[in-house]
Amino acid sequence: MNPIDRVIRALTGVTIVAVAAALYFALVATPGERVMGEAIRILYVHAGAAWTAYLAYGVTAVAAVAFLWRGRPAWDRLALASAEWGVVLTTVTLLTGMLWGRVAQGWWWRWDDPRLTLTLMLWFLYAAYLILRQYTEGQRRATVSAVLAVAGVPAMVLNHFVVMLFPAFHPQPVAARPDGPAMSGAFIAALALSFAAYTLVYVTLLVVRVLLERRRDLLAERAVSS
Repeated sequence: MNPIDRVIRALTGVTIVAVAAALYFALVATPGERVMGEAIRILYVHAGAAWTAYLAYGVTAVAAVAFLWRGRPAWDRLALASAEWGVVLTTVTLLTGMLWGRVAQGWWWRWDDPRLTLTLMLWFLYAAYLILRQYTEGQRRATVSAVLAVAGVPAMVLNHFVVMLFPAFHPQPVAARPDGPAMSGAFIAALALSFAAYTLVYVTLLVVRVLLERRRDLLAERAVSS
């Protein structure tokens, strides 16, 4: 077994343990919330997905800048792989956010909720990034998509702070607050495990996806040279 396969196996093992622990805390160890009841468990899925979507888009932006600077295909592969998982995680974030809105406030969607609207814009932006790559090739594809990925950074930053800038229907932060978290230790532990599990799932799948893209590029090079 080569070192890369060992790393993937190790990551997979740790990820399985983290996911099992996160599910146990989210579904069994933590009680229902005083106001939301059992619906609080949606938060463990929603918040973890949202955090990891930010992480994925951040990695995409860093890899895009590195590609524009160095021009190495490895950075482009990393940006692509991370953007793909970012779109998946944003989809989970939107769906669970809609479910939370329905349970907590009685609606599935409101266009005047800036967090929901900006998250949807992020989804469209990075979906466009992936579509763009299907209609361009080679160095031009990597360069144009890298520019688009970097252009998405301001939208991501605004989306993060919009709840504090324009308070509306989205709940205010309850864990990361200047005066301390407004929740008990059990809820914080469940959230922390959710973040850790999502992060490990993302990292594991990212490594596998980058390796898959690299092998596909090698096969394409061999086909051209032959």
